[in-house]
Amino acid sequence: MEQTMIKLQQMQDVINLFDSIKPEAQLPAQYYESTRYIRWSEFEAMQVYELDFEPYLSIAERCNMRFFTLHQSQLRVYLAHLNDAGHAPRWEARPITLPQLQDIELMTHLMQDHAYQLGLRINFDLNYPI
Repeated sequence: MEQTMIKLQQMQDVINLFDSIKPEAQLPAQYYESTRYIRWSEFEAMQVYELDFEPYLSIAERCNMRFFTLHQSQLRVYLAHLNDAGHAPRWEARPITLPQLQDIELMTHLMQDHAYQLGLRINFDLNYPI
């Protein structure tokens, strides 16, 4: 069942999203530096948010994206991406923190070239509930 994308119009909406994360869902710091593969069902179950304000509109434009999105599972917020470049589809997800999201250079770096940098940081050893 595909979720409807929700547009967030201001940073306070994003802050509220991060504030809703329960303390017990926090991961060790190093997990926020790596991407992992997730199952299609996990990807599909996430709520998707479009960040419809600056600087995320400009990041999307610079990175040839239609929009900049965040994906929210029951536990936390992710940058997520469907990678289908020359192989079977792979669903990639990287948990992020609010300070990471507010780092415009980092977000641009991770999302440029069809989220190529997300795929470079795949950690096959990560196994935590999405």
